[in-house]
Amino acid sequence: MGINKKSVTMRGVFFRYLVTLAVTFIVVSALYLKFVFLLIKGNVFLPANYSENLALNVKSKLQSAQTITENMIPKGCKFVVFDKSYRVVKTDLNSKDLDEAKRYAKGQGYNNHWATKQYYIIQRKDGLCILQYYIIMRYSSDFLNSNLPNPQGMFVLMYIFLFVTIIFIISTIYARRLKKQLNPLLEVSEKIKEQDLDFDITHSGIKEFDSVLLSLSDMKEELKKSLKEQWHIEQDKRKQVSALAHDIKTPLAVIKGNAELLIDSPLNEEQKEYTAFIHKNSNQIEKYIKMLIELSKAEEGFCIQLSKVNTEKFVENIHNQLNALACTKKLQVEFEKECLPQEIIIDQSLLYRAIMNVISNGVDYSPDNGKICFKAAGFQDNICFTITDSGKGFSNRDIKFATGQFYMGDNSRTSKTHYGMGLFIACSILKQHKGEIHIGNSPITGGGQVTLKIPVE
Repeated sequence: MGINKKSVTMRGVFFRYLVTLAVTFIVVSALYLKFVFLLIKGNVFLPANYSENLALNVKSKLQSAQTITENMIPKGCKFVVFDKSYRVVKTDLNSKDLDEAKRYAKGQGYNNHWATKQYYIIQRKDGLCILQYYIIMRYSSDFLNSNLPNPQGMFVLMYIFLFVTIIFIISTIYARRLKKQLNPLLEVSEKIKEQDLDFDITHSGIKEFDSVLLSLSDMKEELKKSLKEQWHIEQDKRKQVSALAHDIKTPLAVIKGNAELLIDSPLNEEQKEYTAFIHKNSNQIEKYIKMLIELSKAEEGFCIQLSKVNTEKFVENIHNQLNALACTKKLQVEFEKECLPQEIIIDQSLLYRAIMNVISNGVDYSPDNGKICFKAAGFQDNICFTITDSGKGFSNRDIKFATGQFYMGDNSRTSKTHYGMGLFIACSILKQHKGEIHIGNSPITGGGQVTLKIPVE
């Protein structure tokens, strides 16, 4: 995989993001200002200097009027008329504003931190008139001015809201795009984690991501090569072990046969003891060889031949074999079956073998005169075979590693007749049936409980 020339850097992506934000912000700001201007032009809002212009226009009228009345005062303005001694002749100002107007008339100034309140002096023959107004945008409707927030503040809040909304929308778009460009990296990492190495690496569009993808591609090829080499080594090892096991069977058969002939011959006590020792250990070696052959088959995968099998007959055969095994230790057998499907598609001999491996373990680990339970239950999508013994149960370590090769368990569940292969072989067979095996302890008996579950097709 090569890095595409059209790829951009993360710096470029960030720069595009900022440019997009800036351009969008400028365009939206222009449209927003145009919208506000149209509202003002349509007399929905009055400009900030509206009252000031009215005050300037009415100056000559108020100067020449003998008596100033309230209907002469322009909209949005309040007034006070002083005589030459600054006594109030007429006003609609409150006491605070009246004091400010008087100080302003005397040239003493007034506090106006926000520069929105203004006073305008109109000189008259008998005194002066002062108009008070505000430099602030207002609604043209008095009702709206009384019941809605100040339009100027509302415009600022709306502008901030638009700004935040623009940032959110553009950030979301770029985040989704970045996530999409990051997906190839996540997919490759997940596939390598699962050791699924038969895939093509796609181009992300960002140079930094593509550099990582290129490294992962090289790592994938090296890992693929390494796994193939390891697989070939394991295959060769299994073949050698299997061949060696078969080769040993012939001389072992000769040794065992001769030992049996010697047993039938007239021997003294010492010779009989030696011959019995040879025969006993020949049997032990034969078991080891059989175990190695079984291990080789389990690792390679059994040759599975699926066919429709009558479920009742299959379960009954297992029940009969369980009764025969239980007799050797005088175990009480509890057998239960429910909702069994009429037929299941399985490799009858292999699944039978898997279940019997578990049953055999259960019998061996149950104490004499104990109890062993076998339950076959059908469900909508699967069928479960559960074996529960009355032994000491599985330890936490057993539950975790019981299906591993040669796992012998702790002392409470260790037997000289077991080599840690029963559950491993059963698990291998279950996997080939697309099933699974669950290992735990019975809450009732406290003994080990193994459930074999396979899908019903």
